[in-house]
Amino acid sequence: MAASITTHEVLDQLQSKYEAAIDAGNYQPFVWPHRALGPYLLILYLLLPPSPSPAVHYARYPVFALIIYVSVTAILDCRSPAVTVGYGIGLLNAWTILWTATLIIFNDGRRDYKRIERQRRLDEAPSVEGLVENVQGDTSALDGSTTDGLKLVHPLGELPEPEPEPSATTDLAPKLESPEVFAAQEPIPSSSQEIYTWQPFPDNFLHRLDFILDLVTNFRGLRWTHQGPGTYPAPQHIRETLTNPETPPSLHPTKYPSYSLLFTSNLQSFVLCSLTLDTLKYVTSLDPYFLAQGQNTPSPFPIARTTRLILSLLFTYTSLLNIFLLAPLVLACTFGPRILGPHASTWLYPPYYGPLSSIADKGLAGLWGGWWHQLFRYAFEAAGEFIGGKVFHLSKNSISGGVVRSLVAFVCSGILHACASYTVLGGTHPIRGSFLFFALQPVGIIAQRALSIYLKQKGYREAIPPWMRKTGNVLVVVLWCRVTGPLIADEFAAAGIWLYEPLPVSLVKGVKGEGWWRWGGPWVRWYSGDRWWRSGLVFLGG
Repeated sequence: MAASITTHEVLDQLQSKYEAAIDAGNYQPFVWPHRALGPYLLILYLLLPPSPSPAVHYARYPVFALIIYVSVTAILDCRSPAVTVGYGIGLLNAWTILWTATLIIFNDGRRDYKRIERQRRLDEAPSVEGLVENVQGDTSALDGSTTDGLKLVHPLGELPEPEPEPSATTDLAPKLESPEVFAAQEPIPSSSQEIYTWQPFPDNFLHRLDFILDLVTNFRGLRWTHQGPGTYPAPQHIRETLTNPETPPSLHPTKYPSYSLLFTSNLQSFVLCSLTLDTLKYVTSLDPYFLAQGQNTPSPFPIARTTRLILSLLFTYTSLLNIFLLAPLVLACTFGPRILGPHASTWLYPPYYGPLSSIADKGLAGLWGGWWHQLFRYAFEAAGEFIGGKVFHLSKNSISGGVVRSLVAFVCSGILHACASYTVLGGTHPIRGSFLFFALQPVGIIAQRALSIYLKQKGYREAIPPWMRKTGNVLVVVLWCRVTGPLIADEFAAAGIWLYEPLPVSLVKGVKGEGWWRWGGPWVRWYSGDRWWRSGLVFLGG
């Protein structure tokens, strides 16, 4: 049974609503780069040469204020006819404010961060490969600065790592995204002369440019001192040669796949994920709920409320995963180390999602802290640490300190998603929808943790078999998501998120006779503003 309205009809309605709002002067188009200056202002500030001047140090505050102004005005003033672009206006501008605060307010981005970089001893004769690398490399990086007999070989590049062939024990067939793939073979260092160090803020401009771009775009902090739990540390041969080890914490193995295995495993996951997305897109198109028609519309599915919630979760998970899988496929395996240098190392591309066993082991805490993607975790934790530690002076190990940090982290997530809901054209409720959903999550986590502590103190916990405790954790997560999940699911549906076409070609709709090719129309157009700086590109989707 098909929905009473089609995707194209809903998109036409949103286009008409957008044009009417623009003509009435209620909103403006989101024009790049005029309305997206925040990240560039952050990068420009961080690119200033190292200086002990207090003026440079305190300049971060007016820079942060300017970024807040640019981002907030974009959230308030700009809209897009494309649902994904409209959602991104709010999400990315709110994220820009939080990420800027993390790097230059909660921390000092010019002093506090270090990155693992390869160096070579000066007292050892360079190999033929090293001589070639020095000739072909960026000689401007060899500025004579040394540290304990070390000199940078090439801060912007790195010879490709050897690719050991996967053995029978490492040829794994992943299910969408398999963390076990990263327990395969570890690359062998290409030269016994190579050592690694934690590189602080560089003096050389090109080196500093690479350093800052990596810092600003590397949200998970891989190979940085702020790399947190849930990611993989550097391979053992790198950690063993670190001249000033500051190894970040890790909960995972330290062996990594070859490039061929990384490509094969992620390509298999990408194909499986794409087929799943294609099926979900067709199935959800049968229900007007997923076409932004509201939760009270009739559904073709049994147990409509629960079915819609499950489909929303699956659609969210596979949509994000499909995007995440592009990073290792494109950056590490297509561009590779010959173009991207050390940025293409295989150990920098671990899975974004953790094992499902985290839910059984830790319940709601495992859902959010172990299984779900940790892309924004460092920023959320930095905000919690700043408010809990520096504002209220609460110890991280105290109960009150942990509660405050948890509340701040989820409130930040709620604000990000509420801003995203605010900037779409659909009939959303950012505060009592997206924000409330995330604000409630620490309540469930704290309640479950308190119950666990109570049972342990009374001696009941040890009497419960492990399998029963794990089953209880899963049931708590299922029931909690059933109660709170509709808050975010209804918001996504009302926003029109599921109107987007995730794939250019649909096998399911092609077989059904609805057309194979799904993308069409202009993606961008030039917008001429009343001032030259207000002119630029307007993104229209596909």
